[in-house]
Amino acid sequence: MESETSGFSDGMVGLSSADLRQITALTEPPSKLEPPLALLTGRGRHLDDATLLHLMTALFAGREEGSAELSHTLFARFGSLAAVLSASNRELESITNMGTHMVPMIRLLQEAALRYNRARLPPEDVLDSEQKLLDYLTARLARENIEQFRILFLNEKNSLIADEAQARGTVNHTPVYPREVARRAVEVGASALVLVHNHPSGDPTPSEADLQMTMQVQAALDVVGVTIADHFIIGNGRHTSFRRSNLL
Repeated sequence: MESETSGFSDGMVGLSSADLRQITALTEPPSKLEPPLALLTGRGRHLDDATLLHLMTALFAGREEGSAELSHTLFARFGSLAAVLSASNRELESITNMGTHMVPMIRLLQEAALRYNRARLPPEDVLDSEQKLLDYLTARLARENIEQFRILFLNEKNSLIADEAQARGTVNHTPVYPREVARRAVEVGASALVLVHNHPSGDPTPSEADLQMTMQVQAALDVVGVTIADHFIIGNGRHTSFRRSNLL
């Protein structure tokens, strides 16, 4: 397969099930495989973001022409595949030659990634695997450029009832209304909540306002017999757990 003349979509056309079985049996090191074959053989993790962006744009466009230039522009603007997926529609639409179908396809890929991470949460107790929970929350919030406040509503077994965005704010503030949080907890029959918000600055250190807001929400929840299981602040590659930091 010659990468100069064939893209991801062209190179995979016409493969039979026998071809695919043969491909998945390849033993060459990832560095010697063409990127499409690396993906098909489960070695996509070895590909860098620039390569994956190129494959993504070629696949979404259905052609190789123009995909290298577009993927280079996206990488130069956003810096990573994850940042492209979490970029706003307005930011994406400002890129030259995006085309009308590219943004919906990126939104589709983002939603698939979020649902995959949510599906990995333990079904009985989402607090049983903090790493999987953090993977999900990070995928949701880490690259948001404004503050967003979310709540995970849990039942008495800490199973997830609902995950809802309660408010979106500015780059450093999100308005939270404790009585509304308590009202919603009663509506969905929650026994405990996990509060989550992001710090677009990337620094997950709680502010005084974060501490006061958490205490106010807990006071409102005490009236209806609901507890805060944890409050996570998501930064860029870092996080803070109020429970582990003895702030609850």
